[in-house]
Order: sequence, then C-alpha cells, then structure tokens
Amino acid sequence: MVTVLPGEGEVSAHRAQTLRQAGAGPLTVLFILNAIDEFDRAVLAISLDRIRVDFGLSDATVGLLPLAVVLITGLLSLPAGNWADRWSRRYILSVGAVVWGTAGLAAAGAQNFIQLFLTRALLGAGQGTIGPTHGSLISDYYPVRLRGRALGYHRAANPLGQVLGAVIGGAIIAAASWRWAFVAAAFPGLLMGLVALRLREPARGEADLKDAAVDNPLLKEFLTDPEDKWGFRRSLGTIWRNRTLRYLILSNAAFGFMLSGVVFWIPAFFERRYGFSGQEASLALAALALCAFVGTWYGGPLADRWLERGMTFLARVGLLATVILTATWAVGFAVPNAAASLATLFAGAFLASLGIPGLINIVAAASPPHIRAQAFAAFGLALAVLGGALAPVIVGVVSEYFQGQFSMSEGEGLRMGLVLSTSIAGAIGAGLMYRATLYAAGDVQRVLAEFISTQAARAQRNNGAGSL
Repeated sequence: MVTVLPGEGEVSAHRAQTLRQAGAGPLTVLFILNAIDEFDRAVLAISLDRIRVDFGLSDATVGLLPLAVVLITGLLSLPAGNWADRWSRRYILSVGAVVWGTAGLAAAGAQNFIQLFLTRALLGAGQGTIGPTHGSLISDYYPVRLRGRALGYHRAANPLGQVLGAVIGGAIIAAASWRWAFVAAAFPGLLMGLVALRLREPARGEADLKDAAVDNPLLKEFLTDPEDKWGFRRSLGTIWRNRTLRYLILSNAAFGFMLSGVVFWIPAFFERRYGFSGQEASLALAALALCAFVGTWYGGPLADRWLERGMTFLARVGLLATVILTATWAVGFAVPNAAASLATLFAGAFLASLGIPGLINIVAAASPPHIRAQAFAAFGLALAVLGGALAPVIVGVVSEYFQGQFSMSEGEGLRMGLVLSTSIAGAIGAGLMYRATLYAAGDVQRVLAEFISTQAARAQRNNGAGSL
C-alpha cells in the first residue's frame, strides 16, 4: 500500500528537505504576483474615503468599489479554475496579470464613479486568475511535506502587499493623489505578467506522484502523461460532495469577510473615530498587514510541523484562528481608545494568520489533483464574493443605518458596523470550521489514496499491454 501522507502522530522522514532544494524559483514569481495584487487592494482601501469625497458619494455607494473588484474576481475564478485544470496555467495567469495591469492604468484616469467602477471591475477580471492558477501550480511543484511552507509563504505575500501598498501608496496619495497611486500599482503587474511566461508547467499531481513513485516506479511514466479533463459541473459537484472542502469553502467566506472585506474600512475608521490623518491611517493599516504577514510567514513552517500530528490537528488550529480573530477584532473595534484598539487588532491579525497556511494545505491535500485548480477557485470565490465583496457594502449600510436611526456620528456609525459585522461573520465561520475538523483527516487520506491507486492501476495496465 502506498503511503501518501504522514499519519496522525507520525513523523515524516523527509521533513529535512528545503524549498530551495525543491526549487524556489516558481514560488518567488508567484509570490511577487500575489503581492502586487494586494498592493492594489491596499491602495484602494486607503483611497476609499478620498474617492468618496471627490465624487460626492455615500458610504454605501463607495463601498461598491471593492465589490466591483472582488465580485468579478470571485465569479471569474470558477471558470478560470476549470480552464486551469484543462489548459496551461502559466498562460492563464500571465494574461490575467496583463489585464489587471492595463485596467489599473485605466482606473487612474476615471472621470466619474461609473468609469471608476467599470475599470475596477475589469481589474477584477484579471485578478480572478490568481487563486486557481497559483494554488494549483504550487501544489504540483511542491510535495505535501513542503506544501505548508510553500503555500504559507505564498499567502504571506497578501499582507506584505498590503504593507507596501499602505506605505508606498499612502506616500504617493499624500504627495500627489489616489490616481497616481493606482498607476504605481498597475505597472508591476504588467511586467510580472511577462515574466510568468517563463514558468514551467508541471503535470497535475506531479509532486504527489513523485513521492509515490519511490514505492512504485511504474508511476514515473505518468508524470508527463495527459491528465483526465473534467467538465465544469462534474468538477464542482465532486468538490461540493467532499465534506472537508465544502465546510472550508464556506468558512473561508467568514474569514474573508474580516480579513479581506472589513479591512477596507479600517483606514476610514481610524480617521473618523480617532482623528488620524490620512497618512497615519495608512500606516495603521500597514502595521496591521505587517502583523498578518509575520503570522502567515511563520505559520507555513509551523503547518509542516503540525502536519506530523495530522490533518485533524491542522483543522483545529484553523478553528482556533477563527475564534481568536473574531474575539480580538470585535473587541478592537469596540474599545474607546486608539492605542488599545490597534494593539488588539494587531494581536488578532498575527495569531489568526498563524493558522492560515495549514488551512490552505488542507484544501490542496483534500482536492483531487486533476481538479485542484477548480477547488482553489471555489475557495477563492467564497472569500471574494461572500467575504470581500459583500463586507464593505454591508459595513457601509449598517454604518449609515446607525447614523440615520440613532443620530450617530460617522465614526460611531462605522464602529457599530464593524463590531456587528465582525461578530456575526466570525461566529458563523467558527461553526463551519468546527464541522471541517470532523472530516479533514479521513477525506484527505481518501482523496490522495484514490488518486495514487488510480495512477498505479493505469501504470500497471500500460506495463502489461507493453509486454504483450
């Protein structure tokens, strides 16, 4: 029998292998692309209140701008995931990067809200290729014993991009305008889109098969064999029937509601409630993102160590991360002191981010390799549409409701929107994450064992036919 994962409590004999030995080049390119994407999101977050004033918009209306990007990103990610399971992923992500860079330049020249909304939507179309292609490629480049680090380092690019976007973008906005900050975010995407064309296209399940080929050399011949191409509905149906993936996808919506959606309002929150200047609010966002970066970066190696204790343990760490994020952020938005608010938000972002790489590793391991891009697309769709896209609008609507019904100031109304939204979304996410902990270990072993068994049977049949 082929062992595809270290069992519950079992120590992996290969843990000493490093990412450098496995080849860190592809991860570096994907890391930079991911950071550039988040750079743009951070620029939009710190520009949101200025755009509102420039175009004379309400909180609810300006909250549609993040929705324009994230909603289109999420909706496109599903077909992009199916394309990535059937065609060359490096071409798909390269074209996507060029599209989002071009749209970013167009957004900088928008003369009214409609133009800005449409160009941001086009930018979202380009960014929709990131989730499914990046996650699938990394899972095929790196074996499961290194995948926590690889996926964790890649995910750490998100908060790092937010740090750079808040600091550099904030400086550009202070010196010039939000339009020039959009320009600064667009050019790197165009450049890296061309660099991505040089990436090697691995076979689906390549890293898993390389490990299994140690015990069954016949599998080596399938490392470059054409994979089965599943249709869109069949792929999604298989993913949805996998209980671990289903609950992780749904819980990711709640996680994304806070980390991707609520974050858009954080600069405005500190400006309105605590009188921060625009640059001070940008630095607060940068510091928050830095905490998330450090947590995610160190969470990758931790995920590889925790893997020795099994997928159930990894899922429980993810559950704890959701609970910590919910509690600390709800308190952080509620406390009446700026320093206490920042400290609580920072602590929550750091501690919660430690669990993110392990959750992404579970998604990769629980997904059949030939539809892994589609699984990452569904995971990203929940984060984008149910989380990042709706959160800014919901927070804006709740903020205006409290301002209108209870005569609250803009700062107080926004505070209530953030506290209520974070508490409710986090509680729902924790419940769904708990369900995922019940099935993670069994589903991961079943999926990978079925994949290896199928490939072994194909190799055996092919070997038998060749000897006739």
